[in-house]
Amino acid sequence: MSMGVEVPHELRGLWRREVITAPGFRDETTQVVWLQTGSWYADLRVPADRPSRPGADGFAAFGDDDLIACAKVQGFAGQLTVADGVCYWRRDLDYQPPSSSPDEGRYSLSGDVMIEDGIHADYQEIWRRAPESTEPAGVFRREAEDGRPGLLVIGGRFLIEVVSRSGPASQAASLTEAVEGALAAGDRKAAEALLLTRIRFAERDQRGQWTTVLSSLSWLQGRPTWTAGAVGFDPDAGVLTTAFAGEGDRWRLLDGAAPVGELMGWLGALEGSALGMTS
Repeated sequence: MSMGVEVPHELRGLWRREVITAPGFRDETTQVVWLQTGSWYADLRVPADRPSRPGADGFAAFGDDDLIACAKVQGFAGQLTVADGVCYWRRDLDYQPPSSSPDEGRYSLSGDVMIEDGIHADYQEIWRRAPESTEPAGVFRREAEDGRPGLLVIGGRFLIEVVSRSGPASQAASLTEAVEGALAAGDRKAAEALLLTRIRFAERDQRGQWTTVLSSLSWLQGRPTWTAGAVGFDPDAGVLTTAFAGEGDRWRLLDGAAPVGELMGWLGALEGSALGMTS
């Protein structure tokens, strides 16, 4: 397909999927969010029956069958191009093993409702855009000293953070198959490692605090997205720094639809911002 220059404004923002249908299939229960800026996007899809263990802080509290069920989560991020009524989602980062089939769909819009029809597979998805999800907008790429690339996409009062697990992408047909294979070989540690891509969908409240509301790692849900006061910005280097649960990240701005100062204040990365003042 021909390559578009920028994603049309009517496609930008936070989209929630209401339903997907295919021959003999219908799903209205999987939680699906897609956050789109002028070029970059991130997407997270969590089945309703994904295991959750209250009070857990890792996979140690999950049984083998739980790990297999967790492998059904999907999430990916990259750039979207749009042309001739077709969206093409390039998956630079993917929770699942890479697919040989391109992610393309024809779309139609009616206000804040979008209908997507598959090109390489027979499906239809209906999406609805959330208010207050387009401005300010910004995208950061993780500076991966640990070999874990990542992307941070911000749109209005929402963000999605994707940090890939370490190691090469699995060559299995699906993550479920890869996890089942590791468990069958008696390698529980390898099975857990396959599931360690961290995807967090977070929302900003009126006080300026960001809370994770959906995640590929269930125990992160309901927790602050970052350690209070631990978000900073180095204007000379153009680097955003964040920290959570003893883990720090460095992010370099790729694209921003708002002045840098406004965007950093929105994230809580400037002195005196709401997040920076939280104790």
